[in-house]
Amino acid sequence: MKKQIIAISRQCGSGGYTIAQELAARLGIPLYDKDYLDNHGYPDEDHVLSCTSLLFCLTTGMYDGYLLSKPVGESTTEREANLIRSLADQGPCIFVGRCAEYVLRDREDCLRVFIQGDKDDRIHRMVTEEKLFPDAAQRLVESRDKIRSTHYRNLTGGLTWGDPANYDLVLDTTQLGLDRCMKEILAACE
Repeated sequence: MKKQIIAISRQCGSGGYTIAQELAARLGIPLYDKDYLDNHGYPDEDHVLSCTSLLFCLTTGMYDGYLLSKPVGESTTEREANLIRSLADQGPCIFVGRCAEYVLRDREDCLRVFIQGDKDDRIHRMVTEEKLFPDAAQRLVESRDKIRSTHYRNLTGGLTWGDPANYDLVLDTTQLGLDRCMKEILAACE
């Protein structure tokens, strides 16, 4: 079966987001990322509890890490998972992060990809592309990877983020480069 949905998980600084953007442009399909998923989903205001200020959310116990409107009684991760499934049902697309590869694990039309790279290479990419000082880039790479790993383990009930058994394709941008990784993903979709 041809893979029409691509779910990309990536280490910080690996170039995974850049790969996803280029793939979406080449294929002419939508790219869904954290920003999109955080800002879409539930237009029916009768079912939405709005958290308008951090202080209000903290004092009422409604703060869950996001200053977003969300359905009453539904966690942010449940909302995201439902939105991911709904978007995947609409047709070909690319997801970046948000554990989409886990959420869509039972779909035969989904290619689950993990993008990794050598730590020094990832830090260098953050220095050159994000204009960070090396120390800041290293802290960012380490902290984001730790947060992603912890989130993945918590959401999946203990699975290990980056474990090849959880993905259809694992690519190393240090070894292959971004262009070759894109070509490998496109070939795997066929």
